[in-house]
Amino acid sequence: MRIIFKIARAELRNMFYSPVAWFVIFVFYAFAAAVYFLPQAGVMRMQDVFQSNKPDWIGFEKGLGNVLIIPMLMTVLSFLYLFIPLLTMGVVNREFNSGTIRLLYSSPVRTREIILGKYLGMVCFNVIFLLGFVLILATASVNIQHADTSWFLSVLMGLFLLVNTYTAIGLFISCLTQYQLVAAVLTFGAFFLLSATSGMGQQYDLVRDVTRAVSLSGKVQFMLMGLITSRDVIYFILIIFLFLMFAMIRIKSTQESKKWTVTFSRYALCLLLVLALGYLSSRPGYISYLDVTRNKINTLHPAVQDVLKKMDGSPVTVTLYTNLFYPKASAGLPQERNRYIWDFWERYIRFYPNLSFKYEYYYSMKEGDSSFYQRYPGKSIEEIAAIEAEILGIRKSLFKKAAEMENYADLKKEDFRMLMELEYKGKKAFLSVYNDKDVWPMQDDVAGTIMRLVRSKEVTVNFLTGHFERDPMRFTPRDYGNNTTHVYIRAALVNKGVDVDTVSVSDKPVPGNTDLLVIADPRSEYNEAELNHINRYIEEGGNALIFTEPSKLFILDPVLKKIGVQVEPGTLVHPNAHEMPHILVSKFTKPGNYMAKEKAMEYFQRYGERGGQITSEGTGNIIASPIDGFKVEAVITEPGHPNTWLEKGILVVDSAAPKFNPAEGDVKRDEYIIAVKMSRMINNKEQRIVVAADADFMSSKRISHGNIGHTFYSWGLNNMYPVYANYPIPEDRFLTISEKTAKRQIQLYVYGIPAFILLAATILLVRRKRK
Repeated sequence: MRIIFKIARAELRNMFYSPVAWFVIFVFYAFAAAVYFLPQAGVMRMQDVFQSNKPDWIGFEKGLGNVLIIPMLMTVLSFLYLFIPLLTMGVVNREFNSGTIRLLYSSPVRTREIILGKYLGMVCFNVIFLLGFVLILATASVNIQHADTSWFLSVLMGLFLLVNTYTAIGLFISCLTQYQLVAAVLTFGAFFLLSATSGMGQQYDLVRDVTRAVSLSGKVQFMLMGLITSRDVIYFILIIFLFLMFAMIRIKSTQESKKWTVTFSRYALCLLLVLALGYLSSRPGYISYLDVTRNKINTLHPAVQDVLKKMDGSPVTVTLYTNLFYPKASAGLPQERNRYIWDFWERYIRFYPNLSFKYEYYYSMKEGDSSFYQRYPGKSIEEIAAIEAEILGIRKSLFKKAAEMENYADLKKEDFRMLMELEYKGKKAFLSVYNDKDVWPMQDDVAGTIMRLVRSKEVTVNFLTGHFERDPMRFTPRDYGNNTTHVYIRAALVNKGVDVDTVSVSDKPVPGNTDLLVIADPRSEYNEAELNHINRYIEEGGNALIFTEPSKLFILDPVLKKIGVQVEPGTLVHPNAHEMPHILVSKFTKPGNYMAKEKAMEYFQRYGERGGQITSEGTGNIIASPIDGFKVEAVITEPGHPNTWLEKGILVVDSAAPKFNPAEGDVKRDEYIIAVKMSRMINNKEQRIVVAADADFMSSKRISHGNIGHTFYSWGLNNMYPVYANYPIPEDRFLTISEKTAKRQIQLYVYGIPAFILLAATILLVRRKRK
């Protein structure tokens, strides 16, 4: 060990007397400092502007780690590999060029001591090489309020392992040639090859697993994001071990006169050992995880973890059905399988390792779809499939023919779209794949599908039908389909684990499977039998959402009176130059903002700001009295305003602006109540009802203008669905320095310290030259 330390010390001394090493330190530090401190000054100016315009501004909601640190890391990482070959290109071959290798051979120094000593010296230099980066992160942790310092440590760990891995590769290549320039070029090539192997032969299972195990590509990304895994740490250790062993074998071969097969077998044995260990260490269930971020953003949301705990450990089979004609089919092909497993499913495998994956590839068109025939006129479906397969770079024989898919009745019902099917203990449920840039479902989608597998009964929202109510099965601007049953839209309720259907009570009561009844803007009156069925459902404790319209109050009045609610005749108006007078943007009250965990509402719950808001299109004012044990709370209100009133006369929205006319009964109030929530205990359970004086704000046209999402459905389903997976916003939202300080830091870190490095290097090298 003493000899190793001596060689390391000598190697470190040689590095400090090398102009190339000083040049690398200077360029790397100056580059890293510039990509952090220059943008920091711009962010500081933005912060001053925001705070001067809004003193209670909450800060940069994405977090300054995302705004400043991550862009710097990605930029530095993309250029880091350029520096190491310049350091390693002469580590070993200069011993051959100067003849000192013969002295080492003749001395009682073993080959492994030579290699380990030189590598240790380079590791010590790498510590110094990264000190500038440590200084930048240390300054950032002081400049940023509530900086996530544990994440910074993970970043440094990742960069340190990556740089030392690069060094081990460069050291081995330095053993292969006596020419330093050739060694540098070969090192660049090796870095490229190890990064590119993840894209080679990905259509073959074994090749895909092996190349992922040895590829450099993406291995440090998790650590840079604050997630340390045993797989990645072991990977770097194995690659370092592999190339150090290669270097020892190479040096040893120059001292021996054995057949080339002996040397080759040594290389092969080391490679096979590393491949086997890398493969085993990356298997699901054998990986340890440590998420060091403050908000655990790399870990499944606790609510989703709770859903996974509902399963008993039995196998879950995930079958991915990829339709060649689906717009995002490329994401499901074998070439992308590693991304599918490790980028999407890994966070679930971490908490439930007993997941197995199957793949079905086919081509078929949904009924009535002629778009491909128009794109390829005169071609048969088989010919079209051959063309599409060639475009995607995959063999057509992998895909089942369209005729074979006719037997898949469930897929046919789903329009032969690309999706996943989860099977658990004999029960199956579909999980949607989306036609957008993210493709794969979010955590709440996965949680909803798993809930379908583990619950004893289905959860159903039934919409009343038969009187021209708003329809959850249609996607017109007036109807509710986009937010309920549109499987291609992420926000649809059916993608969150809830079934949505329509029911009629003309000849039978509300079905017993109804977890939530929605009565949305009927256009004709219910008969006595239908009213009795509705009232009986409410009297027995059923949860309901009731949306009415000012022009049709008489239709639901018999139902609302039974629960102490009256919608005052008239339409709420607010004439202005920007919108029609009956269109209002109204906010949720504090009780309303605690109805669900929608992102905007959770923001209000945590920080007391923002909250839910809706855009109504002709609403009235609700007057509610607590009767029959109901507790009544306003959840959406419109504050009184001199130019806001309840218009009792005839309202013409596409003509001249209405005017307040008390003679016609127009009324101004201090506050107008647009929606109320009502709750009571009945039959040993809590009954929940929402009444709103407008039905348009929940329509496909208006729902996207607000931010309430599934608030009312969630509250009506006792907050069991959907499973919300919103993370808190980062705490590192403010810089603690002034704009003047930010400019001084640029002068010091971007110009001053690099100048000092150059001066120190010049003095040291000149003095060395004189000696």
